[in-house]
Amino acid sequence: MTVKKILHLYSNFKWTGPADHALNLASWLETFGEMNIYFACARRRGLQSPLYRKAVDRNLAYMDGMCLNKHLSWETIPDIFSLKKIVARNRIDLIHSHLDNDALTAVLSGFGHRLIRTCYDGEPAPLNARQRFTFGRTARILTASLAVQAHLTKILTDKPIEQVDIPVDGDRFCPRPKNEKLLTEFGVGDSDPVAGIVARIQKHRKFDFLLNAVEQVVREIPHFKFLIVGRGTHIDTLARRPVKQRGLEKNVIFTGYRIDDYSEVINLFDFKVFLIPGSDGSCRAVREALACGKPVIASRTGILPELIADGKTGILVEDRMADLVRGMLTMAGEPEFRQQCSHAARQYALEVLNPERYVQKMVACYESLWDQK
Repeated sequence: MTVKKILHLYSNFKWTGPADHALNLASWLETFGEMNIYFACARRRGLQSPLYRKAVDRNLAYMDGMCLNKHLSWETIPDIFSLKKIVARNRIDLIHSHLDNDALTAVLSGFGHRLIRTCYDGEPAPLNARQRFTFGRTARILTASLAVQAHLTKILTDKPIEQVDIPVDGDRFCPRPKNEKLLTEFGVGDSDPVAGIVARIQKHRKFDFLLNAVEQVVREIPHFKFLIVGRGTHIDTLARRPVKQRGLEKNVIFTGYRIDDYSEVINLFDFKVFLIPGSDGSCRAVREALACGKPVIASRTGILPELIADGKTGILVEDRMADLVRGMLTMAGEPEFRQQCSHAARQYALEVLNPERYVQKMVACYESLWDQK
């Protein structure tokens, strides 16, 4: 059997959005044994980009020579010629695109007939001119969300559009006992009920709404702790000052941005709260929490209702303070219910958010294109 060659394109240099999903897929496919995987992403002029460094760390064959700007610009023009040379020189069989502008570059280069595009959006939205042009000339479209799949199917009636469950590494993200060293670092007691959020601190994330809810929970459960895992330009304005103003310094703990011990920090949670998806519409942080056996209290926004089974792997709440407070009090105050949700969350991750299942589905998608050639 001839070994096939797949080029993954990612038109950004930042370690944000679905970057981890793209790298994970490329890495998992590399171990499949019947493909050669190549990866290309944006590079910052004169600097090594975070995404480039991670691709190299994972021993992926990196294809240089393209700008792969996130936004539409004049740099797309030289990228078209560069991509044609890369495909010809390396005899690339298929291209897998992960963002809008890399998909456009592949289509303008004449490779739409061998292009797979994964769309990580969490909820349907009107297509702009670039998306309509690109999607209409893409061979296969994959979506993270069932709602987005249905939306695109109505617009692109002649296109095969399939939903895929974006997986999570169940070995890295798995239930573990709470790390005593971290408990001491954050001033959390062994018997304290602990919740948390993993998110970039941004204005649209409703931190004021969240902190109001935490304040009400603390009135009922004074030893309740809430961890905020992440960073952001507006962290002082949106979180630190409001916490101080509410007198919640002992209850709300800022862990900062965690890397090496990230999964250990997640395992300090008894449950997770997540209200507004960020740049990754597929909500990676929620998937990681579920894999760690952490029930999730989530809003009915974006893909979250598809990820969280209400009353089984977490609680879905309306955009009302009373609903959020009630959900948090239920999770914090009912250990048996929380444990049932924890078990169900882990099982969901193992069965549905399974990397092997995902790779098999992806390989089947690739093979359907090879069979047409």
